[in-house]
Amino acid sequence: MEIVHNHTDSRQIQRVLNQVVRQFDNTGSFSLANTVTTTTVSDPKIASTSTVFLQPRTAAAVTSNAYISAITAGSFVVTHASATTARTFDYVVFGV
Repeated sequence: MEIVHNHTDSRQIQRVLNQVVRQFDNTGSFSLANTVTTTTVSDPKIASTSTVFLQPRTAAAVTSNAYISAITAGSFVVTHASATTARTFDYVVFGV
């Protein structure tokens, strides 16, 4: 994250404030795809160096054995057991 070096430079202050605000706009939710074993979640805030945390929202999600198997710029891949039930997760991204 950039640091304000010149408090009279309004453009620099604006850039730093925008970076701070982006740190709080970093959540989402998704449902696992049915009858397959991977689900790709697209989110433009994700960087290849981001850390993503999952939180099950439904009871079926708790037992889905889901984990993040890949993170790239703009998306992450969740690997999970195949099923036909609704399995919804919330997620938070750090390092956006």
